[in-house]
Amino acid sequence: MTQAGFTLIELMVTLAVAAVLAMLAAPSIRDFIVRSQMTNLGNEFNSTILKARNEAVNRNSCVTVCMSSSAASASPACTTSGTDWQVGWIAFLNPSCDTGLNKPDDDINMLLARPAGDPTYLLQTQHSRKKLTFNPRGAPGLGGAGRFDLIYDTVGNAMTTKYGFNICLDSLGRTRIIPNDKNCTGY
Repeated sequence: MTQAGFTLIELMVTLAVAAVLAMLAAPSIRDFIVRSQMTNLGNEFNSTILKARNEAVNRNSCVTVCMSSSAASASPACTTSGTDWQVGWIAFLNPSCDTGLNKPDDDINMLLARPAGDPTYLLQTQHSRKKLTFNPRGAPGLGGAGRFDLIYDTVGNAMTTKYGFNICLDSLGRTRIIPNDKNCTGY
């Protein structure tokens, strides 16, 4: 009667080959995760801008989107410091179109609240833009145009140059994505 199975040497060779293949695949898996997370964050921000713009037009009212470090709390409000939108953001109805309003009048006016995400991914505003107020025509006004840089914050930032991108917001409230080394006006 013959025994079927693998010898110890055959198992060790198989494990060694599997380990080599796993080591070769690890960097590409990391790249995939970074690229996926950056794309997800950019899409979330773009969809928030689109939702705010659409709600302003549909409700014939102003809608404010702002950075909020308290988005996960019971009473979220706009923040007045920082340049990283990754701390979270909120969108709320602003019927009086008051650009100084920092939180909704009541819970009914809250459209969405996005809490802080992974701190290694940064969504940085240029020109210290912390708040956007869309008018009933869906435009953030002349001062609403701006650029938001999405970067992966690591030592050396190799992933940023590889997968980073910028989100441009024009004065009509439309967004577009451009490469991280370009400016909105020249691209």
